[in-house]
Amino acid sequence: MFNAEKAAKLQNLLSRRVLEELDHTPPLDFNKIKYIAAFDSSYTGGKQCAVAIVYDLGSRMIAEKKHCAVRVNVPYIPGFLAFREIPGYMRIYEKLSIKPDLILIDGHGLAHPRAFGIATHFGLVVGKPSIGVAKHHLYGEIIENNHRRLISAHGVIVGEILEHSNSELYVSIGYKVRLEDAVKLIKNLLVENKKLPIPLQLADEYSKIIKNKYCK
Repeated sequence: MFNAEKAAKLQNLLSRRVLEELDHTPPLDFNKIKYIAAFDSSYTGGKQCAVAIVYDLGSRMIAEKKHCAVRVNVPYIPGFLAFREIPGYMRIYEKLSIKPDLILIDGHGLAHPRAFGIATHFGLVVGKPSIGVAKHHLYGEIIENNHRRLISAHGVIVGEILEHSNSELYVSIGYKVRLEDAVKLIKNLLVENKKLPIPLQLADEYSKIIKNKYCK
């Protein structure tokens, strides 16, 4: 049985560590970012159809993709998505023959009530830089500065809202990444007529294929 109170305590405990490290986070070396893994899920019949796309940033091609179907044991509760989805993602991550240099998650990072959204949680677990990209606002004050819409939470700027393809993307720091680098990378991954950064777009499309093929 999922205990939200215990989960919140764990998030609060671990988020302190992540927030304390923010000021010491080095800039991303973009020359060393070759593979990006994007994770997404679809749901049907009490199952999580989890997928990962490993995207080769140099060739702009899919280098690897994996999926799994797992029984969902945690209900959907805003702010606790990580506990519902990460077990499936970890099963996939362990199967990857290409370990990514950076992770993208369909969800939030530090723009979260306890500064520990799924992007931060997963990045910390696997020890990789991570970025959250969400389609809806979850937490934080939206501030306009120099024609930018920034998200402030927990006393720091944790995210930025980007407009793309007539929609909004909420980009937030996950783990071991500066916001400026996260935004720069996401902008580089945006493609005309695709709502999400291309690795996440491919993961989103793949998750629906897996759902229809294997998860019924």
